[in-house]
Amino acid sequence: MSRSGSAKADLHGVLLVNKPTGITSHNVVDKVRKILGIRKVGHTGTLDPQAEGLLVLCVGGATRFTGYLAKQDKTYRAVIKLGESTTTDDIEGEVTYRYNGDLENLLSKVRLESLLEEFVGVILQIPPSFSSKKVDGVPAYVLARRGLKPELKPVAVRIDSIRLLNVDLPALEIELDCSAGTYLRSLARDLGKKLGCGGHLGSLLRTRVGDFTLAMAAKLDQLTAEGRKKIEKELLLPVEIALSSLPAVKLSGSGVEKIYFGKYVDLGAEGQLIGKVTLAEGSLEVRIHDSRDSFLGVGLLDRAGGSSGVLRPKRLMMEAFSFGS
Repeated sequence: MSRSGSAKADLHGVLLVNKPTGITSHNVVDKVRKILGIRKVGHTGTLDPQAEGLLVLCVGGATRFTGYLAKQDKTYRAVIKLGESTTTDDIEGEVTYRYNGDLENLLSKVRLESLLEEFVGVILQIPPSFSSKKVDGVPAYVLARRGLKPELKPVAVRIDSIRLLNVDLPALEIELDCSAGTYLRSLARDLGKKLGCGGHLGSLLRTRVGDFTLAMAAKLDQLTAEGRKKIEKELLLPVEIALSSLPAVKLSGSGVEKIYFGKYVDLGAEGQLIGKVTLAEGSLEVRIHDSRDSFLGVGLLDRAGGSSGVLRPKRLMMEAFSFGS
């Protein structure tokens, strides 16, 4: 098996972009496609048009692993505006409720911190009406734009921590670490409900996705100025960096060939598990590397009797390799 000639022409990897406000995540993907001259570019989790910050893109063969990156934890900075509720749960919507009381008398920093703490942990969130969550196969925002009220079911999300950074009523700034799928618009709405004054999301900045941080990301105008060659050389990251939390296995030449033909590999005979990892009952997701440590994809490692385990392919970098003498 050898690397294909087209692998040199195609790009494969992860690109970190600092998305500005005012454009969609799909707009960013389209711009990057034009800059790189490649169609296979996809994001690993959208940001609303008015949100900004870290957008993780997968390029070329790396698009096969967007599902793994989309599940990674995230960090956000958000400004919540209290005293008003809106149709979209952010500043873009029409005001549906306005609190006429005195926020200064209603709120204190101690009360805010106490209420924010109630959101920490695994909680149930109802997504915003203007979201991509589907109701009977139709995105909720489509129904909402028709004047209908989508009946969205609560979704379990995890918030690890919330830090109150600043209070300047009617606005307060927070920073939080959370699981993928957490809606900050829902958090702002629900905090307003708990306080009894209404609330919506004023602004949002994503600063981390997994191990990637905003400081590592390039701005769109920088990507345009750099061009494809420099992006490939200096900004495009190997996809395996994003999968570093998975244990790794290294295969022999015959083991690599079996994996690419969809066959099972006895790890005791044709490979090895790197590091001290306990192989318990059931399957373990692992990164697959060849003897030169080149990343090949993700597989499932099953314990089989007293052996080192049996490896089977799950998702491979097919674009970067070809078969033959």
